[in-house]
Amino acid sequence: MPVYRLALALTNDLADADDVAQEAFVRLWRFRDTIDWSGPPIGWLLVTARRLANDRFRRLARDLRLRRPPGPPPGVDPATIERFVDLRAVLHRLTATERAAILLPAVEGWSTEQVAAALGVSAGAVRAAASRGRAKLGDLAGRGNVVG
Repeated sequence: MPVYRLALALTNDLADADDVAQEAFVRLWRFRDTIDWSGPPIGWLLVTARRLANDRFRRLARDLRLRRPPGPPPGVDPATIERFVDLRAVLHRLTATERAAILLPAVEGWSTEQVAAALGVSAGAVRAAASRGRAKLGDLAGRGNVVG
């Protein structure tokens, strides 16, 4: 529990805290031959969890810097750029499978097969979920969920 509590305090997100705590224990298992077992490994786990959480923030900051466009693309009206979809509200209306099928390829560059393996479904199910999700997004955008 102390490892999970620290991870939750550092990430402020339940899913991320789960990931950090689990990865800390996986690393403990990986380095089990090199760790001094004369005392409890809680200190090692806490330091590892802190480092993992910090690495997540560094990667996120780096990815955001790399993905941020320097300005509007040439030939695009700035008024068009000001119109945006409140993606968080819209994406929460999709199922978890639909969100993953749309976001993982777009954001992480995963293939359909990689998404299918991560979700434990077939590639056809991922393609169907992505299609349903895109249709829902189109319907939601058409109903005035676009803010501008």
